[in-house]
Amino acid sequence: MQRLTERFPLHTAVEIRFAHSEQWHSGVVIQHDPPGVWVQTPHGQRWFVTNGRRIRSPLQPTRHDT
Repeated sequence: MQRLTERFPLHTAVEIRFAHSEQWHSGVVIQHDPPGVWVQTPHGQRWFVTNGRRIRSPLQPTRHDT
């Protein structure tokens, strides 16, 4: 199984989900910090994700300029 830092390179568009929620939120991987990754949402919030079930590639590709 790949680590999150291997699955999601820096500046990759992703979607994250919070516990007890079915809604996915778009974001961008801004930093690797093993065992997880830091994701920034379009509103500027930053979230540390360590659970591979709570992060995925977007269903519809989204362009994020760096």
